[in-house]
Amino acid sequence: MLLQFEELLREVHPQAKISCGIDARGILTLSGECGNWDEVVGIGHLAAKQPGVKNVVNRLSAGGAPAKKDYSPHIAAGWQKGVIEDADILVIGAGISGVGIARTLSKYKLKVCVAEMAGDVSAGATKANNGNIHPGHAVKPGTLKAKLNVKGNRMYTQWAHELDFDLIRCGAMGAITDAKLMPALKQAYGIAKLNGVDGAEIVSAERAREIDGGFARLGINDIAGALWLPSMGLVEPYQVAVALAENAAANGVKFIFGATVADILRKNGKVSGAVTSKGIINAKFIINCAGVYADEISEMAGDPCYTIHPRKGVIAILDKSRKPDFDCLTEVYSKPQAQKNPESKGGGMCCTPEGNVLMGPSATEVPDKDDLAVTREDLDYAMGRGSVSYSDIIRIFAGERPSDYMEDFLIEMSPVTEGFINVGGIQSPGLAAAPAIAEMVEGILKKASDESGAPLLPNEAYSPFRKRPVEFRRLSRQEQTALIDKDPRYGNVICRCETITEGEILDALNSPLPPMDIDGIKRRTRAGMGRCQGGFCQPRILEILARETGKPWEDITLKGEGTNILVSKNRLEAETEAVR
Repeated sequence: MLLQFEELLREVHPQAKISCGIDARGILTLSGECGNWDEVVGIGHLAAKQPGVKNVVNRLSAGGAPAKKDYSPHIAAGWQKGVIEDADILVIGAGISGVGIARTLSKYKLKVCVAEMAGDVSAGATKANNGNIHPGHAVKPGTLKAKLNVKGNRMYTQWAHELDFDLIRCGAMGAITDAKLMPALKQAYGIAKLNGVDGAEIVSAERAREIDGGFARLGINDIAGALWLPSMGLVEPYQVAVALAENAAANGVKFIFGATVADILRKNGKVSGAVTSKGIINAKFIINCAGVYADEISEMAGDPCYTIHPRKGVIAILDKSRKPDFDCLTEVYSKPQAQKNPESKGGGMCCTPEGNVLMGPSATEVPDKDDLAVTREDLDYAMGRGSVSYSDIIRIFAGERPSDYMEDFLIEMSPVTEGFINVGGIQSPGLAAAPAIAEMVEGILKKASDESGAPLLPNEAYSPFRKRPVEFRRLSRQEQTALIDKDPRYGNVICRCETITEGEILDALNSPLPPMDIDGIKRRTRAGMGRCQGGFCQPRILEILARETGKPWEDITLKGEGTNILVSKNRLEAETEAVR
């Protein structure tokens, strides 16, 4: 097989200088030099399609590619600080997978610790997606993605009930206006049925118009048929992550933020802990949910078995005054859909549970895992999937999908390093699959514990329930008045755009997992998410954070270390302190 692949490479990429090898597990390793990054990614995907390949470690380089991340300062800092925690389980990463797993494991008598390099939960790919709980119709049949997507979609109903977050089962529809596209529609339906998607059906034009009033509003009368997927859901992804993390913390999980994992400690072929920038965390099991850095963590553990190639997606948030075109997550096709990236279709127009229309995401391969810059090309792609005006945009942001070359989830106990569990390649539909991913990891851990003779014991104090805090904007006038009479701080509106009060910010600061920066307050309360994007309320939030935490104003950050809002005291403040 390897000789045939090398011949294929010479034929397809004659200028590239490439060597490759494959081990007994089917891990194919590529090394050498290519002309550009697209070529690096293309060769990685080509390698993944070869018979007998389980995954690809792509060490190819291209001119101008960013240097490999230097972990040595974090290692030095960690050893200097020494042991800061002894845990049974260390979860690396506080995105949706990490906090979902931590919360699930909190039902057992285990000391669970979560190490996150950022200053809060949901600071990476989790916050940077459109919140779609995909039905499972757009995933390759037979993959782990397909299995966990459909199962996770179903499990979200229970998660929403227990954790009290918004889940809207809006349904999704793909409608065609040309009968020549019917074979493609039937093919999509066939994949949905093969994957076990609940309620999938091809509906008539009349039925499509009954389901979604957007066709009538837009004057679309030439529908030739539609694929209806009623299980499609929408959530605010950061809201789900915060709810999971708060419930996990209430059940005893410890979170350590600003802790970059720089090395994995091993003894006799088994993990024993991790060196982080905050210190050493001893652990019997390590669960790798590090997103775009998951491949690097796996290599630290002595198991370089895949490579993450980040795929950037840009999303534009529109003002709430711009309403969505359709009632459901509906797209209309008059011709075959052209995709910018064959591995990710990107997104179109959808509406969040809070009422903001999102446009995108785009899908662009980038070599730098920290590249969150928004290009005009990507923004145009995101905005081009609907009839909207650029003047409606209130915020543009980007995230990076942690894609591996198999374009599937990699969830397994390492066969090389005992006690190390990989949860890698968790890109879309990772959000939808999150409950099923947590359940799968729980099963892997239970099996390992049973085999070791130390089965997991239930935590009798565990509660799966978490009640959402007060949301002043959603209360009736009578309820608002009663709340203000009880605590006048709920009458002090801090964020005018979203009607977020001081009382709500204080509730967040007194929650089981309090935020310590401006963005953390935003994710919990929506203060700063409105039209002015914090232009009015950010100074007032900074003041409250400083007052409640006892920190100087200049120590308050936007999103963790190195993002201070103020760099020094102003002259008036300094003079006032001098007088005192």
